[in-house]
Amino acid sequence: MQPSFGPVELVALAFDTPRIPPSVTRAVLDVAAGGAVTLLDLAVVRRGEDGEIALLEAHELGDEIDLVTVELPAAGLTGDEDLREIAAAVDPGMSVLVLAIEHTWSRALVQAAVDADAEVILHERVPATTVNEVAAQAETAAGSPA
Repeated sequence: MQPSFGPVELVALAFDTPRIPPSVTRAVLDVAAGGAVTLLDLAVVRRGEDGEIALLEAHELGDEIDLVTVELPAAGLTGDEDLREIAAAVDPGMSVLVLAIEHTWSRALVQAAVDADAEVILHERVPATTVNEVAAQAETAAGSPA
């Protein structure tokens, strides 16, 4: 079987507002347009002030978050179970943009690994905040006398 996708990450961005900020939707569009990633699916999770949960798939968003013009090659990949799990962590009045993002840049690497019968023995994502903190600490340590 030939793989058609590279690695996929599910990313959930929570906001203390009932709507997704336009600057975030613009950034998502810009990143996807660059080609390094492919936006496979998206959804919005909302919890009203009354605690009511709304799970909105891309086709249910209309033009609300300006991402509906994006072709989603795996719409529905973010399943109801995933969205309900995310919703459980959302406080009233919040919204969450849920993205399924394929690392398009890695397709050739994945294919080469499959062809070579390679086995993935580690795949770990390190959050940007952690990377930045460690890099700052390393920079500070490098600048201090030994």
